Amino acid sequence: MLLRINSMVKALTLCVAVLFLTLPIQAAEKAVPALTISDAIFKVMPPGRSMTAGYMLLTNNSGETQVLTALRSDSAERVELHQHTHVNGMMKMRKVDQLSIADGESVELTPGGYHLMLFGVKEGLGLDDTMDIELQLESGKSVIVNAKASSFK
Repeated sequence: MLLRINSMVKALTLCVAVLFLTLPIQAAEKAVPALTISDAIFKVMPPGRSMTAGYMLLTNNSGETQVLTALRSDSAERVELHQHTHVNGMMKMRKVDQLSIADGESVELTPGGYHLMLFGVKEGLGLDDTMDIELQLESGKSVIVNAKASSFK
């Protein structure tokens, strides 16, 4: 009987050890961010203006396509994704409702391409300031990026 209890304790100890050894692996898998954001900036507005643009690099290494569906910031009344396009020799800007980023791909938000438009930006933001911008994804996840102020030069 003592031998049987000793064997059960050893088996239970082994099961617990395996469980604890796999937890860090599972946690590491869940810790992969939906998007990695780099080089996030917004342009400081000229006096009397409350609208500006934001740029950044969005990289998806999540293992699945990520779809950007909404944006928000406490520093602006409204944040939208826009795209410049050439139509019949003319440059046009239009609002984009969503942006799909395939796994392993990057999308650069730049002047003349995809970019953020920030409307009703709070007054007084200068070159030493930053702005948090939340990128909301179709999956229900969101990513908050801290964009640095940049001049229009």
